[in-house]
Amino acid sequence: MRAIFFNAVLRLVRARGGARRSRRFKVRCEEAPEGFGRLTFWRVKRRERRAPFRFAAAMVFGAVLLVRAQNPSPTESNTMMQLMMSQAPVDISSPVVVTATFDPPVVRPGELSVYRITLNATEAAIKLPAQIRVPKELTVRPTSQGQSLHAANGMIRPMTTFNHAARASRPGFYGVPAFYIEVYGKAVVVPEAQLEALEELPADHEPARRLVVETTGTNFFVGQSIGVRACLFGSRANTIEGLAQLQINGDGFVADKNFRASVETIERSNRAVATLVYQSTVKVAATGLLKLSAQAFTAGIDFGGPIVIRGQVTIPGGPARNILLDSDPLVINARPLPPGELAGFTGAVGKFSCDPPRLETNTVRLGDPVQLSVVIRGENGAGQIVPPPPPRLKSWQIFPASAGEPVPATESKPPGVAFRYTLIPVSAEIRATPAIPFSCFDPQTEKYLDLTVAAVPVTVTGEALPAEIAATLSNTELESEPAKKLSLSGLALTPGKTAGSLTPVQSRGWFPFVQLSPVIVFLGLWQFERRRRFLELHPEVVRRRRARRELRRTRRLLNRACAARDEDGFVRRAIQALQVACAPHYPAEPRALVCGEVTALLDPADRDGRGGEIVQQFFDAANAARFALTTQPGGDLFARQTELDAVLQKLEARL
Repeated sequence: MRAIFFNAVLRLVRARGGARRSRRFKVRCEEAPEGFGRLTFWRVKRRERRAPFRFAAAMVFGAVLLVRAQNPSPTESNTMMQLMMSQAPVDISSPVVVTATFDPPVVRPGELSVYRITLNATEAAIKLPAQIRVPKELTVRPTSQGQSLHAANGMIRPMTTFNHAARASRPGFYGVPAFYIEVYGKAVVVPEAQLEALEELPADHEPARRLVVETTGTNFFVGQSIGVRACLFGSRANTIEGLAQLQINGDGFVADKNFRASVETIERSNRAVATLVYQSTVKVAATGLLKLSAQAFTAGIDFGGPIVIRGQVTIPGGPARNILLDSDPLVINARPLPPGELAGFTGAVGKFSCDPPRLETNTVRLGDPVQLSVVIRGENGAGQIVPPPPPRLKSWQIFPASAGEPVPATESKPPGVAFRYTLIPVSAEIRATPAIPFSCFDPQTEKYLDLTVAAVPVTVTGEALPAEIAATLSNTELESEPAKKLSLSGLALTPGKTAGSLTPVQSRGWFPFVQLSPVIVFLGLWQFERRRRFLELHPEVVRRRRARRELRRTRRLLNRACAARDEDGFVRRAIQALQVACAPHYPAEPRALVCGEVTALLDPADRDGRGGEIVQQFFDAANAARFALTTQPGGDLFARQTELDAVLQKLEARL
């Protein structure tokens, strides 16, 4: 098969060159040497000329025949994409169901009730109005919002809740009327909710369920870690339930996402109450008066992990109701750190201590690395400490500390974090590790404390390193080099840009006017924004202005139709002008107005007089032209142009 294909290709090549062979034969034969046959010489030359081509063609077509189809390499699977595809889809196609309730529905005057709006939609797709219309004796302000996800029928169903704090100033029956909100770009109705305020309530009245945020104080410094407790008090029957998606909210705080849950008995209102307590820490990151609050969803018997229960409590069964609870904001006064920082201060604020450093070995060979372990302990925020930077010395090469490892607490010491530094001795004269400067700020004494890591005795063995290697290992060579002296550069080879005048720009006559240009632009933008807001509040001004412009255009077309004696066009333009002049008063689409709506805007005298007759005649002519089976004479309408113009002028004057 391969031989047949190869011979066919060669025959094709020979056929294409047959036309040129006869001409080349004569030329080649003339070059034949004496005593050598012309035909033999031609054949030899032809073989020499075709030999490279035949070899190349054989290699190419042989390779083509030998090539076999290769299986495509399997594409690497995207693990993240597989995880996303394996997740259940989010249900956004179900009808949106909205509920609005007061919790509790009956309160005393001035007592808090939570106005809660819940709907099955994603939080990002909901747009609530800035203010909700309520009676003047009832105050409603937003406090929190959150979203929870639940699996149902193979899909993830989102539930979003908006909480508002409501208080009634005096006894009465109050209601929040129904209003519209935007969900997935469509208008959805929030139903009406009722609240009753009574002077006397039963003794077993339960107040609104809310969280309570507690801290160790209210005055802190920037960078200080604060212990936070989010408490949920049980009911009168000591019934509690777990919390999910607990969040510590507040601008200017960095919250820790880890919580420790427990159930304690706390004295409240002269009685012992079973309380669910979640403990965590937050770090102050801004100065001034900051507000700290918490929010979470009720989770039934799910406490999110192990929990320590002290005392007798009742945990109800059944599915979780997923009610959003929040707390009143706690005001924190955050003060800036005072001046006078010590060496090695990396932002550690709190009560910290430094354990004696531990060296991996006290005998190290010159040029070999050795690790130095430093443990820093503290009550709060020890895991957020930034390790102190190592000093830069000629005799040591010190690498920065790696990420800290948590160290558990002991009987006498709080928990902490361990840092490990890698040190390489460069000089044989070393007798101890370098001291690492470190300091912290104590908020109780309001002073900086020196916690410098002490030096550890060490013995360095081995011969001295060559100067080149020592210079490479030392990380302070660049600091030891003297700064280069500044000097002027050489003369430029080509002249630079030329100036038209040596007078400074600020001394020229047009310069003051240029300085006024930002003010002029600002005034123009201010006037434009003022005009835009005015038109936004008064859309009727825009409608009337558009109507006047459209009326002038229509009247020009009306005059052209009258001059051209176009009765149909004249009647059509007349009706259009009347509709345009009257549309802004309703407001309505001009084409939707009928004769009665136009005549209603005329003066009583014109409505019952000649003006009303003119309008009626033109509408009758237009209706006859559109709906009559046969053309009926409507009189000379062109003769009534003057009276029509008078009516249009009166309507235009009202715009």
